[in-house]
Amino acid sequence: LVRRLFQLNFEEGVNIGDLAVLAEAAGEAGMDASVVETLLPTDADVEAVRNEIATASRMGITGVPCFLLEGKYAVMGAQDADTLADAIRQVAQAKARGELETAAG
Repeated sequence: LVRRLFQLNFEEGVNIGDLAVLAEAAGEAGMDASVVETLLPTDADVEAVRNEIATASRMGITGVPCFLLEGKYAVMGAQDADTLADAIRQVAQAKARGELETAAG
């Protein structure tokens, strides 16, 4: 979806602030376009989004991309595949050994 929105905005000059454009792009990405059209102009999920932003801020996340592993361990920035794979392996190994502190615990 993000790639398509960038393409629409920067390559095709389409107004991605337009609800119909957003709904169509969401549909192309496999989302239910009618749900997107219904929810976007409302305050639905505003509190959930605010909570996610606050959580990210508390975790020191200030930009994208950021990959969260087990809801707690962050890999910041556009990393290459080897770096991401190494991080996933490290977290998986720590979890298997029972050494992983999870976001809930």
